[in-house]
Amino acid sequence: MTRLLWFLVSGMMILGINSNAQIGNLKDVKGKISSKTGKSKTENSTTTVDEKSETVTETTTSSTVKSSASNLESGKGYFYTSFKPDGFKTEVNIGNELYVKMQLGKTMIELAQEKGLQVTSWAYGYITVYIDGNKSFVFGPISFDSRVTKGWLYMDIPLNVKPDFIEKISADQSMLSTDQDIWVFQQLFQENSIMKKYTTTAMKQMTTGNHVVKVELGLSSSESNKEPEVIIASGEVKVVADAAGSKELAMNGPKHLRPLEANEVGKIVYNTNTWVPGMSELSFKMQIPNPVKYYNMKWCKANTCDYDHGSILFYASIDGEPLAAWSTVLWGADYDTKKDFEMVVLPLTDAGYGSDDAPFNKSILYKNAISPVVYGLLDMLYGGQLAVGNHKLMIKMYSQECVPYDVSYELQNSYFIQWPSIAESTIEINVTQEGLNKLSNSSCATKLTHATGEWVAV
Repeated sequence: MTRLLWFLVSGMMILGINSNAQIGNLKDVKGKISSKTGKSKTENSTTTVDEKSETVTETTTSSTVKSSASNLESGKGYFYTSFKPDGFKTEVNIGNELYVKMQLGKTMIELAQEKGLQVTSWAYGYITVYIDGNKSFVFGPISFDSRVTKGWLYMDIPLNVKPDFIEKISADQSMLSTDQDIWVFQQLFQENSIMKKYTTTAMKQMTTGNHVVKVELGLSSSESNKEPEVIIASGEVKVVADAAGSKELAMNGPKHLRPLEANEVGKIVYNTNTWVPGMSELSFKMQIPNPVKYYNMKWCKANTCDYDHGSILFYASIDGEPLAAWSTVLWGADYDTKKDFEMVVLPLTDAGYGSDDAPFNKSILYKNAISPVVYGLLDMLYGGQLAVGNHKLMIKMYSQECVPYDVSYELQNSYFIQWPSIAESTIEINVTQEGLNKLSNSSCATKLTHATGEWVAV
């Protein structure tokens, strides 16, 4: 394996690069970049660097307009959609690969000193991304050492790249123009990479229509800073979002955020279209096109999820406010083949509420436990939190591989709305005084003997 290829594999694929350790190894890489076909860097590259003049000149072998990077405006970012650039763009589709070339005019250290930062050999970079004028995230710090960056008058930043981006570079090393590429990519391709941050925020914030993405490159004198002290370059690009592009963007982003195809989405069917608590029982049947294992394998974050068991997650809310969230582990055929599930949402009465053997506590969706939805609804109805009138109950099912954290710590609607669900449904609840009276008069729960005699929480 060539020296450069070793850098790519180790620097991009291994988490947590120690950039200080790369200085000596990277020093002489420039000029040694060659493809596996034996062609020299000069024959293939679209960008060359003249170290003596410290100017960057871009050339193209196609009919696109030639441009000199020395003619680009210093302090400005230029966007392009193929690596390396075959022309800069002012408008792109949300699904396009997206890179930004920050034209600096001077080195990082020179710019830091010019801006009044107390730096000598080191400066720290930050990439800030805004979507439609709102700050989406700050990525950094990125370490810049003068011994390596002394010839850098620009910086290429990948924002949205295809999953095979690293493999393409490994196969054709001439795609890399300078040691700048290697140094920067090592730091950008860490676990919480800038590409992951960009695609994740773009999926959430850029709905159908036109948007503006602004990218700033800033510097600070200390790696302990969370934000840049000065901005040295920035650029804007118009992004058009449509259904096809959004799907392509999702395929480039984190695996657990990729949406389901129409034939993979399940459905939750209630036993009634509208429901009055206390007047009838509410239950549902859930049907999913594939077994639970299929969905866990689809979004698997590990090397494999081919196990004999796995979990599914549920989230329920009332009028957009959390009601309950829980998970259950399925084994054997229940995990490998089962595609139909049933659950009681609320019985006609709470008879048996103190027993795990109550009929409404017998569902595979919460094995060996009481129903979190039944008890949550009883508490809200008895406690007066569900006033007389119409309300909306929503239930969602998720793969354990899709929702990344323990749901017991993230019981809020804004958290669950981020992840694609396997199945979900909303039903209207009509709370009436008559229904409340019937429910409470037939209740087996015990009233408190103090305070105002309100119902004890079930």
